Amino acid sequence: MHSIFANRVAVVTGGGGGYGRAVALALGAAGARVAVNDINPDGAQRTALEIVDAGGTAVAYTADVSNKLGLQTMFYSILEKWERVEILVNAAVVRPQATLQKCDEYEWDRCVGVNLKGVFLCTQTAMRAMASTGGGTVIVLQPDAQRAGSVAYAASVAGLEGLVACAARELAGSAVRVELLAADGAPAAVAASVLQACALAAVSVGAIV
Repeated sequence: MHSIFANRVAVVTGGGGGYGRAVALALGAAGARVAVNDINPDGAQRTALEIVDAGGTAVAYTADVSNKLGLQTMFYSILEKWERVEILVNAAVVRPQATLQKCDEYEWDRCVGVNLKGVFLCTQTAMRAMASTGGGTVIVLQPDAQRAGSVAYAASVAGLEGLVACAARELAGSAVRVELLAADGAPAAVAASVLQACALAAVSVGAIV
């Protein structure tokens, strides 16, 4: 597996904590060059430093995934530094607790903006870069959509299925793979599933080096 990931460029959103952090650390340990994204600069920096301290390669990038301009600037910087993007893991997520009666418009917009729009923007930007540099893999982590007491969260997470299904159909036959993975259980287990999915996708398009 290490030969598959060695020197590959991976972008992980939400890499400052939770599943995103676990995935970023696992990719770094497997030899990938990791762009650790998080809206919290301290969180992104901590994860990147942990990868570097363990002998890996990582750079922290602060950007709001729901902001197109900021996101495009981030990807431009990554491409300028490493010339390609081969793996994208969409792990950024916000989890408001408001019920249907108490959820306000701002909370709804922020939740849908990060959890759904953010995945759309990241995937769209990454797939364009991947298509021009030989292909790649996009992983979308889907947390439990049935989480009680959060209508905005449930709606945003449920929408990921349609987004990924559409993207997969659109990219069928290309060298870009898009896959939805359930994000439940221990972070380390989810990270292992992500690496396995990326490895299988690399094999399917003959991307082993």
